[in-house]
Formats: sequence, C-alpha cells, structure tokens
Amino acid sequence: MKVCDCSLDDGFWYLPPECFERDKTPFISSKVDVWSAGILMYQMLFGRRPFGHEKTQEQILREDTIIKAHRVEFPPRPTVSTKVKEFIRRCLTYNQADRPDVLTMAVDPYLTYTKM
Repeated sequence: MKVCDCSLDDGFWYLPPECFERDKTPFISSKVDVWSAGILMYQMLFGRRPFGHEKTQEQILREDTIIKAHRVEFPPRPTVSTKVKEFIRRCLTYNQADRPDVLTMAVDPYLTYTKM
C-alpha cells in the first residue's frame, strides 16, 4: 500500500502526519521536507527518532504512530539549547497549514544566528 508520493520507501519515520491520512490525498509541499528536516535534526542530536523510534514501518502504519504524534518531547540528555528545541518544534508543527515552509525556515532565527 502506497501512503503518499513522498518518495521515501524506507522512511515512514520521516513522513509528516498528513502523509498518513487515509481518507484524503495529502497536499505535498516543501512543508513535508521541513518535517523531515526536524526529524533528522532530532535524530542527529539525540541518536533516536522522536516518533516510533523502536517501531517497524508496519507498526507505524497499524498503530497510527505519526498520526498520534501531536507534540515532540525531548530527553533530558544530551542537554541542548532552548533555541534548537524551538527550531525542531517549528519543523515538527503537527498541522501542515501551520508548519513553516522551506523558504520560511531558511531565514529562521536559529539558522541565521551568527555570534560575533
């Protein structure tokens, strides 16, 4: 069963909730990429995926893991800045309409911050 045209045969962990809605065809935009970037950043920092880390792709589909992923939680270790957590939260905004697109994230304060 093909969930959506997100071109990730092995990556249900990286797909946003709208790609798992069975009753409608998802609107695929750069917001899908923003979600995936948030998942990747979380995984690079914490060494695990934020949603369904221990689950197979079959379990993710059967248990609606991503559909139920309304808010990202952060482990206590390693310690990361509030700014990076806020950036990841923006990337992992559950509602596609509220999630920023790639162009918005490209000028996000976290990415454009330079320390003198």
